[in-house]
Amino acid sequence: VNPLPGPFPWVPILGNTLDVIKYKLNIAQYLKDVQLKYGDFCEVHFGPKRILLVSNSDMAYPIHTSSVAHNYKFLYRDLPNPGIYELGMDNCGIIGNRNLDEWKINREFFIRIAMSKKFLKMLTEKTYEKATDMFKLWDIMINDKRDVDFSKWLEKLNGDIAISTSTGLSAYSMFSYFNSLGYDYNLDYITTSEQEKSSKLISIINSFFKASQWFTFTPPFIRHAPGISYFNNKLLNVVKNLEVILLEVIQKKRAEIDLLPNDTLLPSDFLTLLLTVNTPRDLDHALYKSLNRSLNNHEIFGVIRDIFLALSEINEKFGHSISLNSLYEDIDKLSYCDALIKEALRLNPPFPYLPRSNSEPVEVGGYLWKEGQTFILHYQRINVNKDDWVDAEIFDPERFLKNENSKRSMNAKEANNKRAAATFGGGARVCPGKLWALIEIKVLLVAVLMRYDMEFVNKDQELDLFCDSSYHWRELRIRLRPRIQEE
Repeated sequence: VNPLPGPFPWVPILGNTLDVIKYKLNIAQYLKDVQLKYGDFCEVHFGPKRILLVSNSDMAYPIHTSSVAHNYKFLYRDLPNPGIYELGMDNCGIIGNRNLDEWKINREFFIRIAMSKKFLKMLTEKTYEKATDMFKLWDIMINDKRDVDFSKWLEKLNGDIAISTSTGLSAYSMFSYFNSLGYDYNLDYITTSEQEKSSKLISIINSFFKASQWFTFTPPFIRHAPGISYFNNKLLNVVKNLEVILLEVIQKKRAEIDLLPNDTLLPSDFLTLLLTVNTPRDLDHALYKSLNRSLNNHEIFGVIRDIFLALSEINEKFGHSISLNSLYEDIDKLSYCDALIKEALRLNPPFPYLPRSNSEPVEVGGYLWKEGQTFILHYQRINVNKDDWVDAEIFDPERFLKNENSKRSMNAKEANNKRAAATFGGGARVCPGKLWALIEIKVLLVAVLMRYDMEFVNKDQELDLFCDSSYHWRELRIRLRPRIQEE
């Protein structure tokens, strides 16, 4: 029905999967080449599944309607997936939840807490605190004239920030990584059991990411085949272990809060805020009263788990020091930093493609599609489509500054109105943690550039970017130099 251009699926049961293997599983590069060859609306086959690739904002627009009430046709991330069911993600959390009533509640709680000033202020300060810890370790390496693998450090930094801001637990993966480089850096206030607990949680979370990809994309007949089922069961145990650990953390935190007087000032980590919403301890009751109730442990577990799955102006504003008391308010005033981040993410969106499926017949691209069709919203190409963007693939942060005399700036305003810059997805399924990610990116950008000058170790080497489901570096080696401190 409605045949579209696209690569021929030579092996019916595999579709175009062999083509992806030839690309060494770099799915983003494969989809980009398919779009360049076959156009903005084409099709690919992953296994027996037909997938429609949408690379144009006009075609994506009906899918991107932001209202949950008015866009009920595209509320599902994808079709029912046996792997997601086996992981228990089909009725829990936000990402894969197909129970729309529970998904709406979880999503609403997540968005309201993640956008609350109390949480964002804590996130800003914690991100800067963790970055400062990282800089202490970098300074030791600089004194030893050692290069820094920026990609590895960002991975460890993001892990520590995610754990501390979402659960309130301490995390020490940066220190563990530093010691793996041949150092012996000890923190007297960290017990051995705390380090082991932190390392275990981070290891399980990293394995959970791999497990979720395996269960999502590998057909059941392969996952349960003799010789492979052992590996499948091993990954399934990882998921079960994560559930046990997170439920234990939730129950312990709930018990700690219950022992405190009602007027005790509580921390603002995400888990504490989830546990106290619509309870006598909720100081922001007006924000959540329309939600009528608090969340149970199962719902909180799903939300916290999904957080792990699924970021001359600086000197003028800060000089060489930062006041934590005003950091959240101050970084909000850095308009050029905002523009720089928007342009970088436009050209390299964190998630270059995301699936959606329709729950009833819909018209997309001039064709009527029956319910249950999978679409891939191809943000990597939507964000640089020449029908929407002037000088689409040129890096120019100033296009996002308000300048009525700039052709690119006026064009960016029009493109944004068409939702042609979908950095974190779009519509009712837009990433609810996008502000969380943007604050982390902005604080880190300010903190690093305020303290260091940097250069690539190999200036002639291209960035080794890789994308399976999101962009990451295989390696990014840099050389750091402390900036001259002004008196």
